[in-house]
Amino acid sequence: MLMRRALRLLAPLVLAAAASAAQAPADLAARCAALPAALVPSLPKRPVARLSASPEGLGAPGTLTLRARVEGWALQASLSVRAERRWDERGGLLDLWAGGALERTLAYGPLQAADNGMHTFTLRAQVCYRSGGAVAGEEITAQARVPVFIPWSTGDLPWLVWREAEAANYIKGVLNDVTGGQPMFIEGLVTGLADPVRAVLRDYLVKGYLNQGNYPPSCSGLCYAVAPVQVRLYAVDGARAGGLFQLGWAQLGLYGGHKDSRAFEVGGKGVAGVLLVRGYRHDYILLSGKGDFSDPQVQVVEMPKGGAEGLRQALALAALQSQAKEVRP
Repeated sequence: MLMRRALRLLAPLVLAAAASAAQAPADLAARCAALPAALVPSLPKRPVARLSASPEGLGAPGTLTLRARVEGWALQASLSVRAERRWDERGGLLDLWAGGALERTLAYGPLQAADNGMHTFTLRAQVCYRSGGAVAGEEITAQARVPVFIPWSTGDLPWLVWREAEAANYIKGVLNDVTGGQPMFIEGLVTGLADPVRAVLRDYLVKGYLNQGNYPPSCSGLCYAVAPVQVRLYAVDGARAGGLFQLGWAQLGLYGGHKDSRAFEVGGKGVAGVLLVRGYRHDYILLSGKGDFSDPQVQVVEMPKGGAEGLRQALALAALQSQAKEVRP
C-alpha cells in the first residue's frame, strides 16, 4: 500500500526526470560548474552508484529493503523498478531525489505470490564532483535484480493451465511461432487425473484451439490461435488419463501446430500427484495430496523457466515409458 501511494505521489515528477536525464553531458557539466564550490566534493576517481536489495531473493511473503548510494553531489537521482511477473510486466518510479549527498534506504512491498517473477531495480543519477581541481558532471547507473518466487495454492487448476497456454502458446506470426518461445509442456506422475483438469487438457490444450479470450475457449468470427500443448502423463489408473493421446498436425484457422501428447499407465500404488509445467515465463511444480488433483487446493511451487528440470530428472519420468502401457483412444 505504501509503495502504491508513493508511486501515485511521484507520478507528476516522471516527465521532469526524463527530460533532465536527456540533457547533453555538456549541459550537465555547465550546471555542475555553476554550483557553489563548497557543495562539490573532491573524489579520487570517477563517481559510482551503488544499489543493493535485502534479501537477495524472496521465497515467502515479505518486503525488500533497498539501499541506494551515490558518490558526489547528486543534482538529481531516481529509483525505478520493472517486474517481469507471471503474465505481465509492472513498473514505475519508486523515488526521486535532487540536490545533495545521496544515501537512502527504502522499503519495497509487501510482496505476495501474485508478484512472482524477476524484479529489476535501477538507480540513475546526475552527479557533480571535483577531480584534480576541475569540476565535472557525470550520469551514472546501478542495478539490482531480485527473484521473487513465493509458493501458493489454487482451487482452480484448470483455469491456471488454460491461462498459461494462452500466454505461452499464443501463435504470433505466419511461421506459427509461439509467444513463449517454445511450446508449453506438461509432464506428471499421478494416480489419475480429476475430470475438470483432464477435460481442459483433452478438449482444448492438447489439440490447440481458436479463441476470443474466453474461458472455456470459444470462437465466433475473428479469433486468435493457441498452438497445442505437449503432454506426457504417467498414471496408475490409465482410464483416468484417457483422451490425451494426440499426434499429428492441428489446423487452427490460418495457422497450425504439432500435436504431441501421450499418456501412459504405470500401475502400482502410492504414487503422489506431481505435475511439472513449462509455461510462459515460469515453470511450475503442482502438487496433489490426493494424487489426482481433485484437491480443493492444489499447491503451486513457481520458479524461473527451466527451474523444474532438476525435479524432472530426479523423477526419471522419461524412463517410465519403457515400462508403461500407452493409453490410446
